[in-house]
Amino acid sequence: MITPKEIREKSFNVVPIGYSRKAVRAFLEEVADQLKELVRENHQLKDELARKEKEIQELQEEARAFREALRRLDEFAETIKAQAEAEAKKIVERAEAEAEALEKDIERLWRLREKIRLDLRALLISYLEHLEERLERDKAPSRGDAPADSRAAEGPTD
Repeated sequence: MITPKEIREKSFNVVPIGYSRKAVRAFLEEVADQLKELVRENHQLKDELARKEKEIQELQEEARAFREALRRLDEFAETIKAQAEAEAKKIVERAEAEAEALEKDIERLWRLREKIRLDLRALLISYLEHLEERLERDKAPSRGDAPADSRAAEGPTD
């Protein structure tokens, strides 16, 4: 690549018929100035491109870090979800076991209630039969019109 300095220092052989040295020199100066500006602009653009590439690289690294963080969050969420489901399953199983135990207790209590009811009924029937027998004995005439109960004949015991 030709530099602005080389353009400025370029010399041409002088010939009798040719171009004006002053015009050629002015043109070469103008070309050299423009080339110098283009080179400066090219360096600026290269620097800016390097900065942008660095920014892109940093953004790509951040994006990778975010993706990794999201992946980890997804894994964590799945772990939490699995733990919650396992805990919920345990709670349901305990509740079902307690419900089954309560149903058995209720059934046992109903059977016990029925047994107590039947036992009480039998006891009451037995007392009623005993009272009826006693009433029958008390109604039956005894010898000499003596009271059937010897305690009744004795009178009050106060």
